[in-house]
Amino acid sequence: MHKKYLSIFLLFLVSSLGAQSHVFKKQLDSIHKLRQLSHNTEFGLETRIAYAKQAVALSKRTGVDSVFLRSIRILTIVYLEDVKYFDTAKKTLHKNLKLANELKDSLSITYISHQLVYLCKRENNDSAYYYNYNALRHFKNASFSKIAKHKIAQATNLNSIAQLQKDKQDYIGSQTTTIQAINLILTVPENKKSKEFLSNAYNSLGLNLKKLKEYDRALDYFQKSMDISKRTPDEQVNKLYAKINIAEVYKETGDYKKAFDIYDKLLEDPDLFKKDPSSYGAILCNIAYTLFLAKEKHTAKIDSLFTKAHNIFEGLKLDYELSASSNDMSEFYQATNEKEKALFYAEKAYSISKTAQLYEEELRALKQLSRLKAGEVGKAHLYEYIALHDSLIANERANRNKFARIQFETDQHIQETKRLSTQNILISIIAAIFVLSLGLLHFIRLQKGKNQRLLFDREQQEANQEIYGLMLRQQAKLEEGRMQERHRIAEDLHDGILSQLLGTRMNMGFLDLKGDDGTMGDYHRFLDEIQKIEKEIRSLSHELKGDEVLTRTNFESMMDQYLKTQSLVGGFEYEIVNRGVLFDSIQDFTKVNIYRILQEAVQNIVKHARANHVRIGFYLEAERLNLTIEDDGVGFDANSDKKGIGLKNMASRAEKLKGSFRINTVPNKKTVIHIIVPI
Repeated sequence: MHKKYLSIFLLFLVSSLGAQSHVFKKQLDSIHKLRQLSHNTEFGLETRIAYAKQAVALSKRTGVDSVFLRSIRILTIVYLEDVKYFDTAKKTLHKNLKLANELKDSLSITYISHQLVYLCKRENNDSAYYYNYNALRHFKNASFSKIAKHKIAQATNLNSIAQLQKDKQDYIGSQTTTIQAINLILTVPENKKSKEFLSNAYNSLGLNLKKLKEYDRALDYFQKSMDISKRTPDEQVNKLYAKINIAEVYKETGDYKKAFDIYDKLLEDPDLFKKDPSSYGAILCNIAYTLFLAKEKHTAKIDSLFTKAHNIFEGLKLDYELSASSNDMSEFYQATNEKEKALFYAEKAYSISKTAQLYEEELRALKQLSRLKAGEVGKAHLYEYIALHDSLIANERANRNKFARIQFETDQHIQETKRLSTQNILISIIAAIFVLSLGLLHFIRLQKGKNQRLLFDREQQEANQEIYGLMLRQQAKLEEGRMQERHRIAEDLHDGILSQLLGTRMNMGFLDLKGDDGTMGDYHRFLDEIQKIEKEIRSLSHELKGDEVLTRTNFESMMDQYLKTQSLVGGFEYEIVNRGVLFDSIQDFTKVNIYRILQEAVQNIVKHARANHVRIGFYLEAERLNLTIEDDGVGFDANSDKKGIGLKNMASRAEKLKGSFRINTVPNKKTVIHIIVPI
């Protein structure tokens, strides 16, 4: 008996786990679909944010932290597409980072830190160093760091650090960090992303070397960037930048002819302005400045090129390009004795570079203003130039070790945290033992309660079966009484009334009556009527004593009685078709559950179906009892997730019997419930 209950419990548990797994898979599919919609740029930003928020809400309901963290990360990616959502993105990212640290989810920590670096760089915030190091530290310590796509992310992190170092004029440090990133990418199988990264990294390395005036090495790395871009048909941006940078090196080394050759080849592309207007403007400006440095006499051409390039930069609102071109133009107009224009563009370069914190161009502008303005005003600009120059040198020295200092301070913080954690271990262990003891006591109490409930349920089930047995025995007695009464009536009719009628008719036949023809006709007709009555009484007596009713079992009688009552309420006709099923040989437990299923199905028909006819069918097939309940009502949507408790109860009872439960329905035509149980 215990084995039987255990197998039922295990079957229920497996079914429950399967159902939970199916629900979870559906949730994941919905979350994935919402994430895809949030990335679809065909929708407006507000709509995409709404989809991303729905994915977050659904992820939270799954209770799986990794799914939740990823959905929040995707939401912040969408937020970062518009400046007005940056504050919201920052708050969300900090909450997300706190949760990721609590869960020790290194992958989430690294990607969240990347997003925070992006925000800090836009705000010119030194916290970008901290988040970069935080991401890098988790990359190095995590098991996933050897996976190719994560190596690319780690290299991107190093490249971001190198960019910060270059912005702070730490060109040597930037060069070292960029080389680390390149070495990491070289361990990754070559693909489109790795080639694109290498092309960009070699270009950045060349720019650092150019700033350090190591022009030959800079040319080598620019060439490497171009060679990789040539092998990647879709990657033409780095190729263009590399060519412009090579021309810039030639300009700075005084090899103007080579610089002009490169610029002329670049301008042969008629669609260059459409493809990359900023690069097109940079090429025009560089040609003009190179012509000026080469002391070419084409003053009008230089003026035209400068003006065209400057207008492009203004249209694109490019601060660096505007500042640099303004300084170039100021130098040109000073050389051509157009002092007003030279002063105008020097002041413009100074204003833009100071606001955008473009220190190199600010220095150029201050030096130019000190030349263009006489007297104390010019001296003031010169003093400002010297102060800024000294400040930049001091900042450069301070910034060289900023990353190392942040790394050291972060490591110190980690060590201090570990020390404090060690001190609290003993307290935590004692507290854990205490809580565990309380939990164990609580579990024992719960287990006792569960055992008592199981015992009660078993006793209740046994009582239900006993009640059903009493119902069957009572029904049997009622059936037996009805059958005895039918036999008695049949015998009284046959032996009593029928014999008397027969005797009376025979006696009347021996009477020697005389009369007219009409009277004698009536007399013989009455004798025939009496004979007919004898036949009907004999037939009725045989029917009352017939075996038809005996073929119906007590279980069927119960069903018939129940259907008769419900048919009056529901206004339908019914029939029970039994093809060779002997219910007396079936266990009471099976019959109880079949009867309950029938009750539930008929109640649903009465409540919802509006049926005119109901058919209940039983037949045996390979030692399995088949029950079909069919009605011609309005039907319903069997695939709907919102199924009533009645259908769930019927399915549950079928599972208890180790059977199957199936519904076929045709709207406005019929519904068929099919149950198969082993017997």
